[in-house]
Amino acid sequence: MIPTLRLMGTISRLVMNEGNQRFAQYGLNNNQFIYLIRICEQPGLFFSQLADQMKMDRTTNYRAVQNLIKKGYVVKTAHPDNKKVRCLYPTAAGKALYPELHAYEQWCANLVDDKLTAGQQQLLFESLTVVETNIQNKIE
Repeated sequence: MIPTLRLMGTISRLVMNEGNQRFAQYGLNNNQFIYLIRICEQPGLFFSQLADQMKMDRTTNYRAVQNLIKKGYVVKTAHPDNKKVRCLYPTAAGKALYPELHAYEQWCANLVDDKLTAGQQQLLFESLTVVETNIQNKIE
Protein backbone atom coordinates (compact mmCIF):
# COMPACT_ATOMS: atom_id res chain seq x y z
CA MET A 1 0.00 0.00 0.00
CA ILE A 2 2.97 2.34 0.45
CA PRO A 3 3.54 2.54 -3.34
CA THR A 4 -0.14 3.49 -3.77
CA LEU A 5 0.11 6.18 -1.10
CA ARG A 6 3.25 7.59 -2.72
CA LEU A 7 1.56 7.56 -6.11
CA MET A 8 -1.41 9.51 -4.72
CA GLY A 9 1.02 12.07 -3.28
CA THR A 10 2.87 12.35 -6.58
CA ILE A 11 -0.36 12.94 -8.49
CA SER A 12 -1.45 15.58 -6.00
CA ARG A 13 1.89 17.40 -6.14
CA LEU A 14 1.92 17.34 -9.96
CA VAL A 15 -1.52 18.95 -10.12
CA MET A 16 -0.73 21.51 -7.39
CA ASN A 17 2.65 22.46 -8.87
CA GLU A 18 1.12 22.93 -12.32
CA GLY A 19 -1.66 25.08 -10.85
CA ASN A 20 0.80 27.17 -8.86
CA GLN A 21 2.85 27.80 -12.03
CA ARG A 22 -0.20 28.65 -14.14
CA PHE A 23 -1.64 31.09 -11.63
CA ALA A 24 1.60 32.68 -10.40
CA GLN A 25 1.00 35.48 -12.92
CA TYR A 26 -2.04 36.45 -10.81
CA GLY A 27 -0.08 36.40 -7.57
CA LEU A 28 -1.64 33.10 -6.52
CA ASN A 29 0.85 30.72 -4.96
CA ASN A 30 0.89 28.04 -2.28
CA ASN A 31 -2.32 26.57 -3.68
CA GLN A 32 -4.28 29.78 -3.11
CA PHE A 33 -6.09 29.13 -6.38
CA ILE A 34 -7.88 26.20 -4.71
CA TYR A 35 -9.16 28.46 -1.92
CA LEU A 36 -10.41 30.97 -4.47
CA ILE A 37 -12.25 28.25 -6.40
CA ARG A 38 -14.08 27.17 -3.25
CA ILE A 39 -14.99 30.75 -2.30
CA CYS A 40 -16.25 31.51 -5.82
CA GLU A 41 -18.34 28.35 -5.86
CA GLN A 42 -19.76 28.95 -2.37
CA PRO A 43 -20.00 32.70 -1.73
CA GLY A 44 -20.63 33.48 1.92
CA LEU A 45 -18.59 30.53 3.16
CA PHE A 46 -17.33 30.87 6.75
CA PHE A 47 -13.61 30.61 7.56
CA SER A 48 -14.27 27.43 9.54
CA GLN A 49 -16.29 25.86 6.73
CA LEU A 50 -13.50 26.56 4.27
CA ALA A 51 -10.88 25.09 6.60
CA ASP A 52 -13.00 21.96 7.03
CA GLN A 53 -13.43 21.56 3.28
CA MET A 54 -9.75 22.10 2.59
CA LYS A 55 -8.72 19.78 5.44
CA MET A 56 -6.29 22.46 6.55
CA ASP A 57 -5.59 23.84 9.98
CA ARG A 58 -7.26 27.13 10.84
CA THR A 59 -4.00 29.13 10.86
CA THR A 60 -2.94 28.02 7.36
CA ASN A 61 -6.47 28.61 6.11
CA TYR A 62 -6.54 32.09 7.64
CA ARG A 63 -3.20 33.06 6.10
CA ALA A 64 -4.24 31.86 2.64
CA VAL A 65 -7.49 33.83 2.80
CA GLN A 66 -5.75 36.93 4.16
CA ASN A 67 -3.42 36.82 1.15
CA LEU A 68 -6.39 36.53 -1.20
CA ILE A 69 -7.94 39.55 0.53
CA LYS A 70 -4.70 41.58 0.21
CA LYS A 71 -4.51 40.70 -3.49
CA GLY A 72 -8.09 41.85 -4.05
CA TYR A 73 -9.69 38.49 -4.89
CA VAL A 74 -11.79 38.03 -1.73
CA VAL A 75 -13.58 40.17 0.83
CA LYS A 76 -14.73 39.16 4.28
CA THR A 77 -17.85 40.55 5.86
CA ALA A 78 -19.56 40.02 9.19
CA HIS A 79 -22.41 37.53 9.16
CA PRO A 80 -25.73 39.39 9.50
CA ASP A 81 -26.86 37.30 12.48
CA ASN A 82 -23.54 36.63 14.22
CA LYS A 83 -20.98 39.43 14.08
CA LYS A 84 -18.20 37.07 15.26
CA VAL A 85 -18.51 34.97 12.10
CA ARG A 86 -16.81 36.21 8.96
CA CYS A 87 -18.24 35.33 5.56
CA LEU A 88 -16.03 35.14 2.48
CA TYR A 89 -17.07 36.47 -0.92
CA PRO A 90 -15.19 36.76 -4.21
CA THR A 91 -14.56 40.27 -5.49
CA ALA A 92 -15.09 41.25 -9.11
CA ALA A 93 -11.43 40.31 -9.72
CA GLY A 94 -11.97 36.90 -8.10
CA LYS A 95 -15.11 36.28 -10.14
CA ALA A 96 -13.30 37.33 -13.32
CA LEU A 97 -10.52 34.82 -12.68
CA TYR A 98 -12.88 31.99 -11.72
CA PRO A 99 -13.58 30.74 -15.29
CA GLU A 100 -9.84 30.19 -15.82
CA LEU A 101 -9.52 28.43 -12.46
CA HIS A 102 -12.49 26.22 -13.22
CA ALA A 103 -11.12 25.43 -16.68
CA TYR A 104 -7.87 24.29 -15.05
CA GLU A 105 -9.78 22.08 -12.63
CA GLN A 106 -11.74 20.60 -15.55
CA TRP A 107 -8.50 20.02 -17.49
CA CYS A 108 -7.10 18.12 -14.50
CA ALA A 109 -10.27 16.06 -14.25
CA ASN A 110 -10.00 15.22 -17.95
CA LEU A 111 -6.42 14.05 -17.41
CA VAL A 112 -7.60 11.73 -14.66
CA ASP A 113 -10.49 10.39 -16.74
CA ASP A 114 -8.43 9.87 -19.88
CA LYS A 115 -8.40 6.20 -20.88
CA LEU A 116 -10.56 5.16 -17.92
CA THR A 117 -13.93 3.59 -18.61
CA ALA A 118 -16.98 4.98 -16.83
CA GLY A 119 -16.84 1.94 -14.54
CA GLN A 120 -13.18 2.55 -13.72
CA GLN A 121 -13.90 6.21 -13.01
CA GLN A 122 -16.69 5.23 -10.62
CA LEU A 123 -14.52 2.59 -8.93
CA LEU A 124 -11.68 5.09 -8.51
CA PHE A 125 -14.06 7.63 -6.95
CA GLU A 126 -15.58 5.06 -4.61
CA SER A 127 -12.18 3.70 -3.60
CA LEU A 128 -10.75 7.13 -2.88
CA THR A 129 -13.88 8.02 -0.91
CA VAL A 130 -13.32 4.97 1.31
CA VAL A 131 -9.63 5.90 1.73
CA GLU A 132 -10.49 9.49 2.66
CA THR A 133 -13.11 8.33 5.16
CA ASN A 134 -10.71 5.82 6.73
CA ILE A 135 -8.01 8.45 7.16
CA GLN A 136 -10.46 11.07 8.43
CA ASN A 137 -11.87 8.65 11.03
CA LYS A 138 -8.42 7.61 12.28
CA ILE A 139 -7.03 11.15 12.48
CA GLU A 140 -10.01 12.77 14.19
